[in-house]
Amino acid sequence: MDIRSGDILIFAVDNMTKVWKISKVDSNVVKIFEEDGSYRQMPYSYLVEMRERGYIKIETPDMVW
Repeated sequence: MDIRSGDILIFAVDNMTKVWKISKVDSNVVKIFEEDGSYRQMPYSYLVEMRERGYIKIETPDMVW
C-alpha cells in the first residue's frame, strides 16, 4: 500500500464513517489529522490490515479542509 502526506483516508465500518488526512508517514508510523482537527498516530501495519479488510479507501488530496 502506498500512502503519502496529504492523502485522504475514508474509514468506514458499519454505519460509522471517519475522514482522515495523512500528515506524514515516518518509517512505520503514520501521522493523521481527523476531521475535527485532532491528531493521532498509528502503525503503518494497522492501516494495511484495515485496507485488506475493506475498512479504508484512499482518495486523492483534492478535498478541501
